[in-house]
Parts: sequence; structure tokens; C-alpha cells
Amino acid sequence: MIKELLFSFKSPSRDDLNVYGFRFGNKKEGYPKIAIVSGMNGEEIAGVFSAAQLVHFLQERETLDPNFINGEVLIIPSVNHFALNMGKRFWPLDNTDINVMFPGYDKGETTQRIAFKLFEAIKDFNFGIVIEDRKDKADCMPYIRLIDSNYMDIEGAKSFGLQFIHTKKFEPVDSGSLLYNWEVWGAKAYSIVFSGKKYLFQTENDLVLDALIRFISIHKIINLKVSGGYKSDVVSHENVEIVKSPKAGIFKPIVKTGIQVREGQLIGIVYDSLSGEVKSHIHAKSDGIVSCMYSDPLIFQQTIVFRIVKFNNK
Repeated sequence: MIKELLFSFKSPSRDDLNVYGFRFGNKKEGYPKIAIVSGMNGEEIAGVFSAAQLVHFLQERETLDPNFINGEVLIIPSVNHFALNMGKRFWPLDNTDINVMFPGYDKGETTQRIAFKLFEAIKDFNFGIVIEDRKDKADCMPYIRLIDSNYMDIEGAKSFGLQFIHTKKFEPVDSGSLLYNWEVWGAKAYSIVFSGKKYLFQTENDLVLDALIRFISIHKIINLKVSGGYKSDVVSHENVEIVKSPKAGIFKPIVKTGIQVREGQLIGIVYDSLSGEVKSHIHAKSDGIVSCMYSDPLIFQQTIVFRIVKFNNK
């Protein structure tokens, strides 16, 4: 393993922003190269942790067997350290999102220059994986997100063995994402999305770590036999039932993510925040699996509180 300083930026008031990558492998001819990036915003604690755990796993295995890794693996657990350390989501100095700035601009604003330096370091890899969280307040089962375009690789996404692959319709903002730009530059790229804003759920982190190891094993980047995981279901917006809260108050879920529910089943309750009386019962609108759930106890009226992947049984 080589810990490598990929790029550095001077700071007017804090330590320099030093972005490190952990590089593994023997660069054998005929084997692919894969780059894995997390921590582009300061709330992706769970993604940073999963990437760091993969670094630890590969370092241990490579120490025991120098031929364990066939191709090349570059892991960048964290990019936006300033936001991470300050408890902010975006770049703290101007509140901009690095992951809408790709492929970057070396003479632009700070986040444009960060995106440029990062993309220069990873754009020539065969595979690219972004580990990220959702932008809303939601706990979600880990899933693969693909942008619905001519570039998306559904068969490759099945190699992770996660339960769901979500294909997202292309929107103009996606043109600045790392996922899309990787694809434009010829890489097969995937996004792993799961919960973890400023906290960890060990079960979800274990699922993501297993998925990463499974992917690099199936593509013969490492010498390891793994289980097949789930037979992934491909879903889109049309397959997901949105359940909103009819009232504002304190939200108490009755079910957890990953649980199968039936149409009409009680899945949540909203209480009056002062009197404690029940203001609303929330019921499932269809049969399916709860894939995402609102994660904050205080909820506003018409907030999306559950996402249910519907069973195709009608």
C-alpha cells in the first residue's frame, strides 16, 4: 500500500487541505483499475468509514499475500475534510457542493479547483465508485444509483449484490456530478447511496463493505472467493411509492428500513409535540419493502416520510 498525497490547497485560516489516496496493487497487465471516492461532503461519515475499512482490509490481505491484488485500487476516503471537521455539509467557506463541479476548472472557484484536481487523479480508471449519502433527512437501505443514460452499466451494478439498483432520470445538475463525468470519460461508474449523516449504523456499513469487496472480487481485481449477495432488483421512480406525513409534529416510526409491509399496514405515528396526543396514523399505500425512512423526530406536514419499493404483483 502507498499513502499518496494526491493534491493540496493552501488555506487562509486553517491547515492545508491535503487529499490523500491509498493505492494498492501490482498493476498487472490485463487487469482493471478501480478508484473509490467518498467524503465529498461533510455529512458522509458512514461513507468515509466504509472506505477506510476497505483500506484496512486490503492492507491486511496485501501484507499476508503480495499477490492478493491483481489490478490497481485507489481509495480516497475523504475529500472535504474542512466540512467534515466543522460539521457542515458543503465547503464551509462558500457553502458550495464539490459534487456538482466536475470535471472542474483549474482557474475557477475553490470547489471547482478541488473537483479539477480530484478528477485529474482518477479520470483514467476503468471503474469508478462514488460512496455518498442522500441529500434529504432519510435512513435508507444501501443501494446502487445509476443515471439513466447510454452510459449506465446495469449488469456491472449487479456485481455489488445489493438488493436494489435505482435508475435515476438524467437532470441538468447531474452533468456536474463525479458519477456522470466518470462515465463520459469512459469509465464504468456507480454510486453507492446509504444513510449515515454524522453517525454510523454498523449493519449498513458492513453491507457496503461487503458489496465493495464483492465487486472487486468478481472483476478479478483481488484474489478472493465471495458470496453472490442479493439478486439485485432494478427499480425506477415509477416503482417507488412515496408516503407523506399528513400532519406536522413528532414522528415515531413503527417499522424499519428493509421490512416488508402490506397495503394499509400501520407504519408510523405523528404526535402533537406539546400535548402528546396522536395527530395522525400513517399507513402503507402498497405492498412492498421500506427502502427509505425519514430520520428526524420533528416532521413537517407533507414531508416524505417513507419510500416503499412496490412489489410487482398486480
